[in-house]
Amino acid sequence: MSSTPVRFTTDRRCRVVTGRWISPFSGNVIQNASEADIDHVVPLKWAWDRGANHWSDANRERFANDPVNLLPVEASLNRSKGARGPMEWLPPSGQCGYVARFSRITKKYRLEPQPTETEWIKDFLRRCR
Repeated sequence: MSSTPVRFTTDRRCRVVTGRWISPFSGNVIQNASEADIDHVVPLKWAWDRGANHWSDANRERFANDPVNLLPVEASLNRSKGARGPMEWLPPSGQCGYVARFSRITKKYRLEPQPTETEWIKDFLRRCR
């Protein structure tokens, strides 16, 4: 959600051009929508490989559009992340919050991380306290 009113390209309000978003990955302010991506905190492919492939279409859609799993971030950081989980990729800042959010989402949707991933997340969050 933008902290200022967004500007659209047309009266139909189809495409956002400008706004003001603070990237939780870097703390930077993004004002040009073309420099932002909407990141899935838990990537769709990562979730698919850990149980989402067994979900109904409705549950997949709910997961893909859940605002808790969506963050406005720099396009470059989102693309460097790709479909990787926190064991393989972390943002430059806000790492503890990112991993905590990732963990909450996996629990909410009953995803099944690999045992090494689960252990890594627990250890990482322990160090955040």
